[in-house]
Amino acid sequence: MKITKVTAALFLAALALAGTVSANQIKSVIAVDFLHVEVVMKEALPQEELTPDSQEWMNDPPFVFSGGVKMTGMPVKEDVRGYDNTYRIPVNGLDEDTIYTVSYRGEKKKTFKTYETEKEMSDRYKNRYGDYF
Repeated sequence: MKITKVTAALFLAALALAGTVSANQIKSVIAVDFLHVEVVMKEALPQEELTPDSQEWMNDPPFVFSGGVKMTGMPVKEDVRGYDNTYRIPVNGLDEDTIYTVSYRGEKKKTFKTYETEKEMSDRYKNRYGDYF
């Protein structure tokens, strides 16, 4: 079988496309309170993104938010029954009653909403997990 330049180029393009399709993505997101956002990821985050000593996230944050919201620390793995790959992300502050987006490493954006009061946000967060609390 003779491999031409076109065949090789198509093969390499297919490999590149396969890599982007399987990239880690946010499955769901919810505002915990005005200083924390919780994401459920398709796959576990790499250990280097969870290491407190690493400062790389400051220059190249894995999670990018709309509305001027920025990560203020590393994602923290949460042990939530039935929700594998759940992480809590500290942020610089969310405004009340606002719709935001967040993306992970340039992948598809997910939308989440904040509410008027801390109590309303807390109640909605608790409702998400049912009788877990």
